[in-house]
Amino acid sequence: MNIFVIGSGNVATHLSIALIKAGHNIIGVCGRQPAHTAELAKKLNTKSFDNISIIPTDADVYLISISDDNIADVATQMPDVEGIVAHTAGSVPMSALARFGNHGVLYPLQSFSKSRAIDMSRVPLCIEGSDRNTAGTLTALARTLSYDVRPMTTEQRAHLHLAAVFASNFANCMYAEAENILKESNIPFDIMRELIAETATKATELGPTAAQTGPARRCDTTVMNRQMQSLTDCELQKLYSFVSERIQGRYKPKGD
Repeated sequence: MNIFVIGSGNVATHLSIALIKAGHNIIGVCGRQPAHTAELAKKLNTKSFDNISIIPTDADVYLISISDDNIADVATQMPDVEGIVAHTAGSVPMSALARFGNHGVLYPLQSFSKSRAIDMSRVPLCIEGSDRNTAGTLTALARTLSYDVRPMTTEQRAHLHLAAVFASNFANCMYAEAENILKESNIPFDIMRELIAETATKATELGPTAAQTGPARRCDTTVMNRQMQSLTDCELQKLYSFVSERIQGRYKPKGD
């Protein structure tokens, strides 16, 4: 397929590279940061555009891969195009692209960074289309990239994105807090590598509810109180207390 990419960030970069590897043709890239856009276009051996109103109108698919808040605005600035217009966001309704006859969503459930390679064939791709033909085309496109392609409504995708924030963004915030605690005793964060890997593996294989361990799960108040007292940051104490109470509440016997 001939595809035009709008955006030059992490998601746009990884998707574009995967599309090229899958045999598709990127006919151009448009972005609001000319230097980043030109860099991505050079990497893809394609044309760079910094004005959305003058992009080609004959691509098969237009992928809008930009910050969620800007999708609707960019869609209004686009010219009338012949192909399918789809965004890649988790929390933005498909209706943000309703001005286009054929529109949809291709949402990759993954955390992307330009500095890290991603095996796109393992990334779940969630598809929604304005009609059966559009959904079918986006599904066919997605299947050239990943083995895991799933239809998903706007409402389902919003819930999925919320869950992803907890599982990825919030979990990483906890890693950062752990890193700061370790720094106080000059312990390198890499000591946590196997623990983090095993925790993630157990959560996916056993299910997170069954995999939960730790002092809050055991109701070990002696350890919990000692750890609370060791924290000098009041906000971190509140976080420790809130999460511990949440864990305890989840495993409290019924009627207790």
